[in-house]
Amino acid sequence: MEVLELLHKSGIIGYILFFLSVISVAIIIEKLLILRLSKLVPKEDLRLIVDFLSEGSIGDAVELCKERRSFLSSIILDALKNIGEPTKENFLHAFEVTAKRKFMELERGMSLLATIAAVSPLLGLVGTVLGMIKIFGVLTAGSTSIGNPQQLSAGMAEALLTTVFGLLVAIPAVIMYNLFQRKLDKIAAEIESAGVLIANNFKALK
Repeated sequence: MEVLELLHKSGIIGYILFFLSVISVAIIIEKLLILRLSKLVPKEDLRLIVDFLSEGSIGDAVELCKERRSFLSSIILDALKNIGEPTKENFLHAFEVTAKRKFMELERGMSLLATIAAVSPLLGLVGTVLGMIKIFGVLTAGSTSIGNPQQLSAGMAEALLTTVFGLLVAIPAVIMYNLFQRKLDKIAAEIESAGVLIANNFKALK
């Protein structure tokens, strides 16, 4: 109840910031669940696929990819389907194109999270300005309004609360965005290394 009261006092900007905070939390939870290197690039799956392809057992590798359906296996499966002539260059090209396309799925929501991190403090500043305008409006309305503490406190509450809400939304968004970006960079490096490893051990490639 107290939170709702504070939200009401913060005005329309407070409600907008609350809406952005919900979106931000949803993105953060999704990325925490998805961006796990051990699940996206399983070492055991990579080892088995390399073993199969080094023996020329492409069918077994395809079946394994269909069964496991990890992020890495889905890339390998699509690359094998679109490889064309089985050469090292063709596999690496197919792998790279597929990886870039699928990597966009992992990055989904990151630009929105960055936007929320950048916009929230600015919205808090807008709310502060609006609150100050209300305060000055009360002070210049006349002697009868100056004695009304409720109008003054409402303007001060809006000015202060929107600033606080803006920072509360922005700070976690900035921190988590940077953490997720580092995870994505690490995942991209692992995917690239896996593609090169598979190509170098693919028996049919020369």
